[in-house]
Amino acid sequence: MNDKQKVVFKQLQLAGLGVVVFVFGLLYQEKAISIIGIVILIFGLLRTYYIKKVIEKLDE
Repeated sequence: MNDKQKVVFKQLQLAGLGVVVFVFGLLYQEKAISIIGIVILIFGLLRTYYIKKVIEKLDE
């Protein structure tokens, strides 16, 4: 993997962490933990999208 792919992959890992936190919140029936998981997921996906767009612009 090159450096650009590694950066995007790490952001996707952040989004994956959001999914894991969300699932644990559902399993333990804690609404606050589920909400935090959703926020982490959305934050990770937005960062992934933004960083991918910046990398594509740099390649041009």
